[in-house]
Amino acid sequence: MIGKIRESLRVLPDEVEERELNAQIREDVGRIESCFRSTTDLARSTLAARQAGDRPKARELLDYTVKGQTELRALRSKLQDVGFNLAELSAVCAEKRKARVLFSSTATTLLAVVLGLGAAWIISHNMAKPLIALLTRTKKVQGGDLSAYVGKLPEDEIGQLGEGFNLMVDELRRKQDLQKAISSYIDPRIVEKVILPGRSEDTMGQKRLMTVLFTDLVGFTTLGENLTAGGLVQVINRYFTLMSECVQKERGVIDKYIGDAIMAYWGAPFVSEEEQAATACRAALAQVETLTRFRAELPDLMGLRKNLPEINLRIGIATGEVVVGNIGSETARSYTVMGDTVNLASRLESANTMYGTRILISEMTQRMVDKEMESREVDFLAVKGKQDAVGVFELLGRTGVVDAGTRALNEAYGAALAHYRSQKWDEATVGFRRCLEIRGEDGPSFEMLTRIPHFKKNPPPNNWNGSWQSLSK
Repeated sequence: MIGKIRESLRVLPDEVEERELNAQIREDVGRIESCFRSTTDLARSTLAARQAGDRPKARELLDYTVKGQTELRALRSKLQDVGFNLAELSAVCAEKRKARVLFSSTATTLLAVVLGLGAAWIISHNMAKPLIALLTRTKKVQGGDLSAYVGKLPEDEIGQLGEGFNLMVDELRRKQDLQKAISSYIDPRIVEKVILPGRSEDTMGQKRLMTVLFTDLVGFTTLGENLTAGGLVQVINRYFTLMSECVQKERGVIDKYIGDAIMAYWGAPFVSEEEQAATACRAALAQVETLTRFRAELPDLMGLRKNLPEINLRIGIATGEVVVGNIGSETARSYTVMGDTVNLASRLESANTMYGTRILISEMTQRMVDKEMESREVDFLAVKGKQDAVGVFELLGRTGVVDAGTRALNEAYGAALAHYRSQKWDEATVGFRRCLEIRGEDGPSFEMLTRIPHFKKNPPPNNWNGSWQSLSK
């Protein structure tokens, strides 16, 4: 375009006034080109000094650049005035020359505008480039990518901003690693729903309806006798991992590990009151199923193929009012539950030994899961440390999944238990023996048959409600 403009300006008009204006335009165009080159060179030098970190020189060159741009705008304005004068003169002189002069004037103006805008774009683009890079990495961090890092930037305010960004990402990464480490010791939901909100009603302690589960590994002592300390830790950690997964999958909170036992609980704000008992029972049934998997892994874990110890599970579940909150000393606390319901769950876990069962649940738990789970009423038991007896039920499985033999046993046991509580000892004996015919290893029937001779010799009072006082924990 510049070549065309110069070519058109070489054609001299016929009129003297037009020639003078034409010459003036050529002179102004030459000055604009010279001014633009010097201004562009100054802009490049300014950017080079800024990138080299020579800020004083960059400021000095920037002042000259601004002066050049001011001169360029003045020349452009002057050129526009001359162009418009030439256009008016040409319009008066001849209609044919009007189009040529108008094109020359417009093209010259556009040239000046394009050159000015081009210089401004180059300068602004080079200055905005590091800011765009910083913005891109900020969006990555916002999306969770903490690997973003800002490379070398100019030693100015933008560079300081980039350094601050890198320090922020390092701190976020450190906190993320710390949170991962803490989650191995504290359930992340406790941190999210209790500790971080910091509501006093959650941390100071309050009474709530919750469901508590205790799981104990039978045969742990034998395991310890056959393993080194390191081997025992490996085996017990694998056991805890498998059993804890069953609890966490059903949204339970692992409260603590006590030797080879696991204590967990369900309730607000982690599980709704209506769901807590059912989720605890599902977790217990999953633990029993997972025991088969653990047994299959035991040879490799212990390094033995023969003489493997017999292991089993005892599980106790109780639902009731507990005190929940941050409990402990001024220096060490944990968000936990305590109260009679916790003790009852622990006693029910131990009572499995007496009845030969795996999962015992309290009467309140049974009422809350009656539609979803099938259970068998085993006894009316006063656990050690309590005078009042509670209904004890064996959890059999989910509704509709229990086999016909188990249902027949449940029905026969219920009839025998009714005779037992009515002190009809002979009928009760026949009933419990019938249960053993259905399932020869039925532990609750064996337990009841051992009690009947005692009651025949030492009859309970007439108002006896069928309760039995447990003497063991």
